[in-house]
Amino acid sequence: MIGYPFIQQLFGNVLKKSKGIQGRFHFCPKHGVEINSDQLGEVLKEAGSPVQGRKYPLVLMMPPRSQGHFTNPEGNWEKYRGVLFFLNTTYYTGNNQVNAPNAATGTSMHTVPQDWHDMKRCGENFLRVLDKLQKDKDLVQSTFRLGSEEKMFDPVSFVGTDRASGVRLDFTFSLFSGCNLEDYNPDDIDSITIPVADPHPEHKL
Repeated sequence: MIGYPFIQQLFGNVLKKSKGIQGRFHFCPKHGVEINSDQLGEVLKEAGSPVQGRKYPLVLMMPPRSQGHFTNPEGNWEKYRGVLFFLNTTYYTGNNQVNAPNAATGTSMHTVPQDWHDMKRCGENFLRVLDKLQKDKDLVQSTFRLGSEEKMFDPVSFVGTDRASGVRLDFTFSLFSGCNLEDYNPDDIDSITIPVADPHPEHKL
């Protein structure tokens, strides 16, 4: 059965090849609270991302929701909803102008709309690579399918203590989760006792 670790590795492997993101990708079990930490660089290192002195641009993935039937004896395609944030740091001068680079990294001379634009380009390229991989490697028949519906980008600004700006990407994809009963033995299932009646005693309410 494939699931969350597969998603993390697949998306991480794609983003390692991104010239903009350079592998700075992190699953967010705390639903994005990680970006409020002054130790975000350490968080990324622990996630195996090649930070190399820079934290941004980066991609944060929220815990993906999933739905499916899960009872098909021939195997199941499980549908996931992915929410990814493509973010870059937004910097300020003393006059609160969004046009000065960070003194330590010197990575941004951009306005917020320019960060939206650049991060949206990274998100679009990410989707295009996923689509190319699923076709070129024939994943659509066995493992991974990118949703065919329209994807949604929402601009976001001044997120977290680093005041990052970029885009939120909402999209769907499916994984083939298999059909094996990994946690049960057939003999154990046959031995399960079905109650003959409600065990809760009748009493005055």
